[in-house]
Formats: sequence, structure tokens, C-alpha cells
Amino acid sequence: MITVSIDTKPRDLRKMVEKLGRTFTKNHKRAMRRAAAEGLNRIQKRTSQGIDKNDQPFKGYTDTYAAFRKKKGRPVDKVTLIFTGRMRKSMQSGLRGQDGLIYFDSRAESKKAAMNNRKRPFFGLNKSDTRAIRDVYFKGLKL
Repeated sequence: MITVSIDTKPRDLRKMVEKLGRTFTKNHKRAMRRAAAEGLNRIQKRTSQGIDKNDQPFKGYTDTYAAFRKKKGRPVDKVTLIFTGRMRKSMQSGLRGQDGLIYFDSRAESKKAAMNNRKRPFFGLNKSDTRAIRDVYFKGLKL
């Protein structure tokens, strides 16, 4: 599970609260929900491209697993962590209290993701992701 939090400098936050007033608190949940969804989308897009959370290509499949994938009619040239698509479909975003979350809604898929994440770290956010999420959050506050 990834908790999505928005880092701001206290001075920036004070300015925003003064500027937005009640709109800030009224729109927080919607903005945080959108921010978490942006994080989820970025993880899924990057994973589909065969890129880990550090913007590096995933390590290749072992010869044994590549042969298994080929036998099942799955591509072996690019590692995308997709075999059936269940793990990816299980990845969700939402809220817990005031925090945004990115999580797996299936225990089996969560375990599978944890195993994959050890060898090919995909479930996480980098600086670029964090900046984009922050921008979506602040934009959502202003709506």
C-alpha cells in the first residue's frame, strides 16, 4: 500500500489556506482522490512500458520463465509484469481518512505484487510522480 501525501513548505500551505479559505477544506477529499488516481495511473503506465519506479527498464525474464511465457503465447521481448492482467486490475486508489491510498484489493494479487516488486520495483512513486501528483492535488483544490 502506498499512502499519498502532499508535501508543501509551511509557507506555501499558509498562502494557499489564506487564498482558498473554505474551498480548501471542502475540496480536499476530492483533490486527494484525484491525486491518488494520478499516482495509480502513473504506476500503471510506467509498468506497461516496462519501466520501474526509478525510470529504469525492468530486468529481463529468466530463460525458464521466458520459455513458459512463450509456450502460453505471451510476449517475452518486453517485461511488463502482465500475464493475466489480474494483478494490474487489482491495483486501486482511494481514500483512508484524509490520506490518498494506492493499494491492491486482492490479497493474492497483493502477494504477487510484493514478489514482483522485490526483483522489479514497480510499486512506488519517484520525484517526478510526486510532483505530478502534487500538481493534480492543488489543481483539484481550486475547482
